[in-house]
Amino acid sequence: MIQFLHTADWQLGKPYARVSDPDKRARLRQERLSAIGRLGQVAQQHGAAFIAVAGDLFDSHQPTRSDVSAACSAIGALELPVLVIPGNHDHGGAGSLWQETYFQEERHQLAPNLHVLLERKPLTLTSLGLGPGVVLPCPLLRKAEPVDPTAWLRHMDFTAWADQPRIVLAHGSIQGFGAEDGSDTDDENPPVPTNRIDLARLPAGEIDYIALGDWHGLKQVSPRAWYAGCHEMDRFPRSAAYRSGQVLMVSVSRGGQPETFPVPTGGIRWHQIAHRFNSDADLERLEQLLRDAIGPRSNEDLLLLELEGSLSLAAAGRLQDLLQRLEARLLRLKRRDHTRVAPDAAELRQLTRRSGDPLVARVAQRLQQLIESSPEDSAELARMGLRELHRACESH
Repeated sequence: MIQFLHTADWQLGKPYARVSDPDKRARLRQERLSAIGRLGQVAQQHGAAFIAVAGDLFDSHQPTRSDVSAACSAIGALELPVLVIPGNHDHGGAGSLWQETYFQEERHQLAPNLHVLLERKPLTLTSLGLGPGVVLPCPLLRKAEPVDPTAWLRHMDFTAWADQPRIVLAHGSIQGFGAEDGSDTDDENPPVPTNRIDLARLPAGEIDYIALGDWHGLKQVSPRAWYAGCHEMDRFPRSAAYRSGQVLMVSVSRGGQPETFPVPTGGIRWHQIAHRFNSDADLERLEQLLRDAIGPRSNEDLLLLELEGSLSLAAAGRLQDLLQRLEARLLRLKRRDHTRVAPDAAELRQLTRRSGDPLVARVAQRLQQLIESSPEDSAELARMGLRELHRACESH
């Protein structure tokens, strides 16, 4: 039996372009590097012989020199072999970053334990000074491979490794699964209709474990095949069952059922909260949900907040104050806010019957008319205007 860590999709240098604050973007990028150290601690605690990275070590096929140096330093500090294949973000092939002189020199000086597997040919673990076993790398040599990268394994003669564990390293989406279940697509990564892997065509009984990358969450796709997910979560949860920000500890022996268990390594928290306002009292319930999720932390969380329903002018103003505080405290607040402003009778009287301020009264009356008679888009703008008018009056 051999034990190792399965991980993938580190995507070092990820720009986080949708995070507006440059300091917060830098914080997120740095955390992806810091998580490598936590991954090394897991490997040491559980006796892993090596670390297998199933593609996308870098976010780009042209990372900055700073990212290359930082990655090599972090990997070199792990002090055990790290086996990497190129993925769709950092694909191999002629002219790739892996052949660049700067990368090769930094790898040699800072990370001699880093082994980038650019060819589809077996690598015996004994050649690395490890126990018996063979790694079967399936690197992507371009961003979009039209041919299954595991196809070379379909007719291989495995007799040379009769009693040795066989481990496949591959990056791509699983044939037969939808895009939601088989790739890393999100609002920053559009779907790619290639890099498809057909597990059913691999030789049955000859392979003991398939370490997959590309899907950023933890997912078992067959008795011997897993996506490990990212070591540091990088997107909002796709569902309540979505798990990311971990590595997968694997124990495998020839012909046996692999044993796996995930170990958390992520430091940044990603939350998704959906909330409906049926009355102003629901604003307090939202505040409690946020306290439960985020607590007193600052610059450690990202939040996708989905709101609907309606609030009075006063409550809508308090909601805006709350959202402004969240913008400051969170690394990112992504909003899908469909809350409607619904002034109550007292608020309307306060604005439209201001005998001492006739200009405000006329503006409020006109906004209320627009709310009642305009198409929804214009009516919503009028509601926002009424809300801001109410806030201005309350502040004086």
